[in-house]
Amino acid sequence: MVKPEFKKIFQFLYGPFINVVYFFMRSYRVNRDRLNYFLNQGKVKSVLQSLAIIILLLWIVTFLLAPEEKRKELTQEMKQSFEKFRSSPEK
Repeated sequence: MVKPEFKKIFQFLYGPFINVVYFFMRSYRVNRDRLNYFLNQGKVKSVLQSLAIIILLLWIVTFLLAPEEKRKELTQEMKQSFEKFRSSPEK
């Protein structure tokens, strides 16, 4: 059985830290559930897919209409972005 003094000391020392961790974990879970609900709706999913395709097409048109020196610059920037992405640690 835990002595009442030990319980009070434990709550005093670690209670605020545990409360903060609990707050962030609860907020994370609620937001993750909201996002999952939002993304599982059919209309939202199709809008996001359509938006991604439109953005891809805009990038392709931008690349095709750009002068040659800007194409090389854009290609170099994309290569650097992918290298940064590859070098980032996975979670």
